Amino acid sequence: MNRHLIEAAAGEIICDVNYAHCTVVDVLGGRLIEDATISVKDGRVVGVNDGLKARRTVDLEGMFLAPGLVDAHVHIESSLLTPGEYAKVVLPHGTTTVIADPHEIVNVMGYDGMRYMLNSSRDIPLDVYFMVPSCVPATDFDTAGASLYASDMHQFLQEPRVLGLGEVMNYPGVLARDPQLMDKIALFQSAGRPVDGHSPGLRGRALSAYIAAGVGSDHECTTPEEALEKLAKGMYIMLREGSTAKDVRALVPAITRDNASRFMLCSDDRHSNDLRDEGHIDFSLRLLLEHGVDPIDAIRIASTNAARWFGIRSLGAIAPGYRADFIAFKSFDDFRVSVVIKGGEVVARDGRLVWQFSPLQVALRDSVNIKWLTIEDFAIPDKGKPVRVIRVNRDSLLTGHEIALPPSHEGLLQADPAQDLLKIFVIERHTGSGNIGKGFIRGLGLRHGAIASTISHDSHNMIVAGVDDISIFKAARHLNKIRGGLVYTVGDEVILDLPLPVAGLMSDQDADFVIERMRRFEALFEEEGLTATSPLMTLSFMALPVIPSLKITDRGLIDVDSFRPVGLYAES
Repeated sequence: MNRHLIEAAAGEIICDVNYAHCTVVDVLGGRLIEDATISVKDGRVVGVNDGLKARRTVDLEGMFLAPGLVDAHVHIESSLLTPGEYAKVVLPHGTTTVIADPHEIVNVMGYDGMRYMLNSSRDIPLDVYFMVPSCVPATDFDTAGASLYASDMHQFLQEPRVLGLGEVMNYPGVLARDPQLMDKIALFQSAGRPVDGHSPGLRGRALSAYIAAGVGSDHECTTPEEALEKLAKGMYIMLREGSTAKDVRALVPAITRDNASRFMLCSDDRHSNDLRDEGHIDFSLRLLLEHGVDPIDAIRIASTNAARWFGIRSLGAIAPGYRADFIAFKSFDDFRVSVVIKGGEVVARDGRLVWQFSPLQVALRDSVNIKWLTIEDFAIPDKGKPVRVIRVNRDSLLTGHEIALPPSHEGLLQADPAQDLLKIFVIERHTGSGNIGKGFIRGLGLRHGAIASTISHDSHNMIVAGVDDISIFKAARHLNKIRGGLVYTVGDEVILDLPLPVAGLMSDQDADFVIERMRRFEALFEEEGLTATSPLMTLSFMALPVIPSLKITDRGLIDVDSFRPVGLYAES
């Protein structure tokens, strides 16, 4: 304990700053404290209306003052920004703490990826905590760049910013009592640490077994009924609002005064342009308020509840001993963050960062290693049989499983953009094995050319979807050339790209550069008439073999409902 806090709270020494003339959102007492003064010393609250003196006073002019916002589950890599640049984007929106699961970079880089995220998030005005990724590799259905076992995780338990075990995505592995997975859960349970879940659509006995294994939260609910069952069986529920999966509106009916303490907000996967233009946790909080959630409960859901689930005792309230992380805003009716205070200092005003900092630059090896490709690698033979097709569902990570008969030319199956039927490939990029999963997809709306990315959850192999083999081939070769990233090609021409040389997941440029490129991609996709929400992010989830119904990896198609590989041709 810092003795200066005690002395300041007792009025024996002067505080650093008083935040005066505000209405405090008292999440502990469930009330509003009007015309309050909050006293701060060494980045902590030491008094609430206690008449303490301070070196300076900030007049909040009657605004509401609430705890800083918390993202309960985020993959920072999905913003396409390094942690320091990510902080510059989310801080002005009132986010002062995030619980990051570096699942993406660890699947690519292993221990080096985890260490990179810990080091590059040090000494920035955003508290970045971590959950150790539980599924590296995510499944046995694809090829990851690394493996992380329970024996590798002990060292991370010694890190003060590591809280627990990240989302246990392989719920079939839990139900089958997979020994390696059980060891990971047991390690963190024995240490008294939280274990996050990931169980889309899991209900009944299977859900009970999953929870009994020690999993305590979930961010994959899509209906109130699913959320309520998981709540009743003991889970915390994270309400997700990402760039592709948007669940907050659908789940609001599940929230009541009696159960509000069990909900949190998270973004999971959200692109940097959406973060800057639409918002972060503040956007989700705005949705809660617009849909009638009690204002104090809404603040608890956006801040306090995550601190309780993750065991961060000094976070999520405005009270003595708590961190002086606040947001000030003028109205609940038209919620907009006006002032962001981190550690007792104003870091952002009216959507602009006012606290300048330089993130630590951390070196990382190259991560894109594919075998030499030829255009013939993208040929799909016509065997006179219908094929299985992935169907994209708008605003959802769940996919359909269809059967179609694509057109054929000279013995090879072709895409058919008139029927929104594209070819899709996943190319292994970690070991140069030459594995290429081949398939077809509907719902992207691409009419010509190809889009491709080295972001494909969770193993992050190269994924390409397109109308013709020349465009597809060019896209794959270009991603290899730029050490990973995003690209749109038409024929042999690169129309637009975004290099992501940090593990093939994040840019080494600043947020403004990334956002400008992403805006150009969005404008281009709108001009081209693509129908999917955030087409590149949607594409990235087509390789995720733990979310139903049909997905594709570098080893082929996966029927997630039966959790087994299936052939491309429907009769196989």
